[in-house]
Amino acid sequence: MLFQGFVHPLFLWGTLAAAVPLLIHLLNRQRHKPLQWAAMEFVLAAYRKTRRRAQLENLLLLLLRMAAVALLALAIARPFTGTNSPLASLTMQWRNVVLVLDTSASTGYRESVESVNETILARARDLLEELDGARGDRVRLYTAGARPRLLSTRSPEDALALLSTLGEPRDEPLQLADLVAELVDVAEEEAAGTDQSSIEVRFLTDLQRTTFFPPTPLAMGADGEARPEAALEATPLQRALDRLEELGVAVVVEDLGPAIASPANLGVESVAPLGSVLGPGTSAEVGVSVRNFGARARNGVRVTLEVDGTKLATKTIELIDARGRAEVVFQVPFQRPGPHALVARLEGDRLTVDDERALTVDVPAPIEILLVNGDPSAEIERDEVGVLRTILEPFDGDGSLGRAAFSPFRTRVIDAAAFRADAALLQEADLIVLANVASPSTRVFEALERHVEAGASLFVSLGDRFLDRGAIEALNTRAWRADGTGLLPAKLFRSVVVPSRREAYYRCASFDAEHPGLRFFADERWRPYLTEVPVYGFVETQPIPSARVLATLDDEGASPLLLERTFGRGRVLLWTSSIDRDWNRVADSPNTLVPLVHELFRSAVLGAPMELDVPVGESLNLEVDSFPRQPVVVAPDGERRPLDGEPVAAAEGVWSLPTIGPLDSAGSWRVEWEGGRQPFSAGLRPEEGDLERVGHDELESSHAVWQLYRDEGTREEEIEPERGELWRTLAALALACLIAETLWAAFVGRNRRSV
Repeated sequence: MLFQGFVHPLFLWGTLAAAVPLLIHLLNRQRHKPLQWAAMEFVLAAYRKTRRRAQLENLLLLLLRMAAVALLALAIARPFTGTNSPLASLTMQWRNVVLVLDTSASTGYRESVESVNETILARARDLLEELDGARGDRVRLYTAGARPRLLSTRSPEDALALLSTLGEPRDEPLQLADLVAELVDVAEEEAAGTDQSSIEVRFLTDLQRTTFFPPTPLAMGADGEARPEAALEATPLQRALDRLEELGVAVVVEDLGPAIASPANLGVESVAPLGSVLGPGTSAEVGVSVRNFGARARNGVRVTLEVDGTKLATKTIELIDARGRAEVVFQVPFQRPGPHALVARLEGDRLTVDDERALTVDVPAPIEILLVNGDPSAEIERDEVGVLRTILEPFDGDGSLGRAAFSPFRTRVIDAAAFRADAALLQEADLIVLANVASPSTRVFEALERHVEAGASLFVSLGDRFLDRGAIEALNTRAWRADGTGLLPAKLFRSVVVPSRREAYYRCASFDAEHPGLRFFADERWRPYLTEVPVYGFVETQPIPSARVLATLDDEGASPLLLERTFGRGRVLLWTSSIDRDWNRVADSPNTLVPLVHELFRSAVLGAPMELDVPVGESLNLEVDSFPRQPVVVAPDGERRPLDGEPVAAAEGVWSLPTIGPLDSAGSWRVEWEGGRQPFSAGLRPEEGDLERVGHDELESSHAVWQLYRDEGTREEEIEPERGELWRTLAALALACLIAETLWAAFVGRNRRSV
């Protein structure tokens, strides 16, 4: 075949326009009717002598016109041919290069004076200088990290200008599957519907193993079981590589990484509290995990922890095994509530980006709890609110209440009458506990709805007053609606009490072990403290569809014991029994009541913590409790960036900031505004510190697309284009035909006028 294919095959239909001059010629012939005329006999006799020459002249004019149109249409269709074609010498020889630079965090490794990143940039400059834009060479310049970024699509000169703007590598891994998918798109676009592409791909990288052979998570079936056969399924990367091979594209990989197969490197893998951060005035254990990515053990590794920019302590890890990890624990005191910025650091090594890791810890203020006592008693052990207050604010040494060194809760106690009279008592409460409160007023309940909807929580405990059917109906009237818009997570029906506590009782048959308020009892050691406690009475309920049943009893109907629902920004919990020992023995079991109440109340108020730590490359949304006037984002290097967009009121006294990010560097960030600040942090993927490299033979054998560049084995002819385009030659021929037609037409016309 003369032509291997066409870049724009649809324009081949334009060659049909070459028939237009022929049609015009034929139509003009039909317009004249021959008539016999005696006077013309002498003229015809003379014409017969020159007719053959005139026909040849007209035929040549017609052919030149048709050839010009056909050649122009072919030139626009841009045919190309292979190097073995007889037309190869007429093709335009230029290079269509896709140059990809690995700018992931691992290229910051500095083996000598230059880092790997600097070596990659220098090699890219050399490759671009070999190209000639005047000859028609084209370059697509990409940087590869968490996503491929296209910098230039035009001449080598443009790519060189943009190359000079690149600096340090990005704090992110290289996602090879996304890069190869981008190369497939470029190759398919360039192939223009044919089965072959002529792009030349050069990939400058450090050959990090986790880039080319990322760990594959074990696939799970619908039944939750592992699927070993999933390992045989093609990954997105494998499918993209196969498609490149189908298009005839090879990726020439240049290894510009360290000389050794497994460079030594230490990195901070994680920084995390080892338990709950209770509140201000307390200390929390913070673990710092250090990873040794090298092939040799490391001794005497010093780890420093900073809190809010102040050095807290330095500790030494005596030994970290080769390719192992070790943890050091710091005792961190928190003196004030709110967010705190923690930064763990190692002594610097050849890859500095993973030598520190930031964490933002939000220390909760004590939870303000309003205890509404519906059935006060002089005996504290028989008073539901008295029992709750005792475990929320324990006695100190002199027997006074609420003066312990620290409590995550601060309580206020009012009786039901005061609660009905003054709705303003709700305003400062994070959590309202209604303990055996039977008949609240409509006005107070409307205020309670607004308060919970704005973000507060409500805990409702039943009791003796609900033995009366009227009390149940009154609470249903105030707090339950069939459409689920009321406060209660269920409709109350009737109270159920065993006739004799010696003969029968109920127990908790099941509970939601994933709920943060009940997770404590998921441990087999503590489970009996919830599941074996006798329950003598409860109120039957019918949950609304949106309610979450957290615990059920072992009666015939599997009646709910504990329910939860969201209400606006707040939560409502319903305990269908009571804290009263006449209804169950929960109050007689501190190992049950203390963790149950503490964890339930903390999870209800604190809920899911606001995300303050995200991986590099992701965005986050923050809420603040004061109006953020003129907010700016401060990066880890101190650069200040205005925050685009306007804050939105999310609730009373709470504003949502515009989305921040994507965050492009690891470390401790913060948002500042007039009178406030909110720190947060971004972390590098720990595996990016693993500098183990892929062997050359291993990479080439993994897929036919990968071809290693070798200085001694790569000759200039090996990178010559495998095909060339003919459009310039065809355009020149079309122009030549037009010029020849013009000159020939003028010559013929002059000769005929002179005859």
